[in-house]
Amino acid sequence: MWKIGLSKIMNNIKISEKIDVYCLDELSYKVYWAFDQLETDTKDRFKPSDVANFLIEEKGIKTSVQAVRNILKRKKSIFHCKGGSFKMMEKGRQDLSEAGSVKRVIFIDADKPFSAKKNETLRALVSNLRKEVKICDPYVDVNTLDFIFHNFNKKVPIKVLTANIIDKPKGFFKRQLDEIKQEGFKIEVRAYHNSILHDRYIMDGGNFWLSGNSLNYLGKKESFIVALGSDIRQSMVAVFNSRWKSSAVI
Repeated sequence: MWKIGLSKIMNNIKISEKIDVYCLDELSYKVYWAFDQLETDTKDRFKPSDVANFLIEEKGIKTSVQAVRNILKRKKSIFHCKGGSFKMMEKGRQDLSEAGSVKRVIFIDADKPFSAKKNETLRALVSNLRKEVKICDPYVDVNTLDFIFHNFNKKVPIKVLTANIIDKPKGFFKRQLDEIKQEGFKIEVRAYHNSILHDRYIMDGGNFWLSGNSLNYLGKKESFIVALGSDIRQSMVAVFNSRWKSSAVI
């Protein structure tokens, strides 16, 4: 009886609960993640449309029913098909666990184009940030705005808190900021001068990422971006909001 009870408890622990789906760089792993999330004690088989709709409507991840169907049919060692519905085997959870554990730390190659293969993970991360994005970066310039323009989701509100704006020639940063707003980005930039800003981080509705470099240097210098826990995020949200209120609007 004790063994059965322990087994039931272990089976109720979802691998996906410990993994940020937006940090998974391959769609196949996102599909694994969705299966793990959707599975219940009474239902463990799903159609491609069930998984695609969950990823699109619930998580805001760009995909399609056909893309999911292709993955399910191709990964025959991961999924079992019966009557047009699929069940994920244990190997899928093992692969998902391995993929999720690696993505808590992202290494950025120096002198690599941001779109290069080794930086695709980071690009996927920032493009899938959701709800409201808060960025703290001691130094920003037009390259920061360019980075945001080419990689962030314009539908998500973005707040950038900084201490130093590199504005050469004078007034150029503000003109570029106005232009990116005209392109549909909901972006605000504020300057905080009450004390020195040291940390560089990005957070959204559920995640907190600490960056070794400013956004304008990502891809130009070797750096790491590290995911920290929800307790750190909650503390930093309060700090960010307090500093934001007392900062000057750009």
